Parts: sequence; C-alpha cells; structure tokens
Amino acid sequence: MRAVSTIKQIISASAPMRSKADPLSGCETDALFGEDVMICDDSQPDWVLIRLETDQYLAWVERQHLGDLPEPTHHICTMRALITRGQDIKTPTLGYLPLAARVHVIEQNHRVAQISLGQGATGYVPSDHIRPCDEYCDDWVATAEQLIGVPYQWGGRDSIGLDCSALVQLAMASGGMPSPRNSGDQEKTLGSSLSSLTELSRGDLVFWRGHVGIMQDNSQLLHANAWHNMVKSEPLAEAISRINANNGGDVTRLARLRQ
Repeated sequence: MRAVSTIKQIISASAPMRSKADPLSGCETDALFGEDVMICDDSQPDWVLIRLETDQYLAWVERQHLGDLPEPTHHICTMRALITRGQDIKTPTLGYLPLAARVHVIEQNHRVAQISLGQGATGYVPSDHIRPCDEYCDDWVATAEQLIGVPYQWGGRDSIGLDCSALVQLAMASGGMPSPRNSGDQEKTLGSSLSSLTELSRGDLVFWRGHVGIMQDNSQLLHANAWHNMVKSEPLAEAISRINANNGGDVTRLARLRQ
C-alpha cells in the first residue's frame, strides 16, 4: 500500500465503493457527486482506496470517478435532479444528481442554477431542487417519504437504489443531522432510547439486528427492505410480525433523535 493524503471529489453522479479493487466485489456504499474523499492508497492503476469524508467509510472506487471540483455551495434536496445542457428544459439531458449530492453554483435565477461539473464543464439544474449547504428542511422524515418506491439495493446510497441505513442517513442529513452509515453503528450512537412501542412518534427509529426503519407516526413504519425490494411504508405491527417470522428477530432498540 502506498499511503497518501490527497483530497479529491466524486465527479460521477455516484461511485460504488467496493470491498476490493474489483468490479465484481460487493458494494459497501456509494459516494455521491461533490463529496470529498481522502485518497489512502493510489498504488493500483484503475482503483483507489478512499475514505469518504462524510462518514469516514473506507473502501475502493474506480479512479475514473475522482476529480477536482470547486467548493460546494448547495446540496440536492429532491430525490433526483436532472442536469440539462442549457437553461431551457428542452435542451439535452446530461445526466442526474441524486439526493445529497453537493454542487457549486456559478449563477442562479428563480428558475435554474448553473453548476460546475468539473474540468470546465457546466450544466443546469432546477433552482427548487437545490438548497444552500447550510440550509436544511424542517421535516427530515418528509425527505424519506419522497423516496417511497425507490428500489432496495444492498449497499446503495444513491436515490436510484437504497438500503435501510442509507435511507436513514440521507434523510437525517437533509435535516442537518449527521449519521453513521451502517445500521449497527446507528443503533449504537443515535438518539436516546425509548422503553415502549407506545411511546413512538414521527421521526423515531426502530432497530432490528442489521435493520432500521423510520416512524412516520405512532404506527406506520418507513423502511428500505429486501422483502418488498423497495422503500416501503407499512404498519409497524406487520413489519414486526413478518421480520420475526423470517428469522430477523425482535426489535432491538427504539430511539428518539434530538428535537
């Protein structure tokens, strides 16, 4: 390993972070456009070992996803923002940016914002799809609710495919609250514990072994799960019964985040 300490940015919509320098190895998580990464090993020709500065996740990405971007000024606040070549929505689409991607706005009006795409390239996204980096939503659960129907993807953190803990992490980030990436770490560190299901309310978290969901109210659970293969809203009682019946065990913790 050749140790280095260079900061780069993700220049693709998202970059799969893998357990090994191999495209067939498992996806651990996704790094999103504009996020800072620390290069920890650049000895491989096509792969780089990085630490994602957002949550300190360490894994391998393909070198093609890394570059240099100007300091982000805004973050994507909708499920997905399409990038167009020009200000007119009829111009060709260059791609998309997922929820929580970070962008540098060059100029903006009430309708569109011109953003840097790196290497001198620019594009346009709708102004109502971005917020300043220091501006957050009042109801972070509403962000999670935007993602209902998004496919379940193991290790997915891009809004085209999510796992349970990424749903929690991204939604919390929209409310200005940092979160670990994995459900086990979330269970250990987030919020204060509740003693009974009867105490649950909107924004509380429910944990099982290796799984987490978000309460929409005192009885409805929102979670990305492999049973429905999507982000799904369902009665908590049904989820508890099914998870237990399929060897997922009992609820292990109930947590309330800071108000």
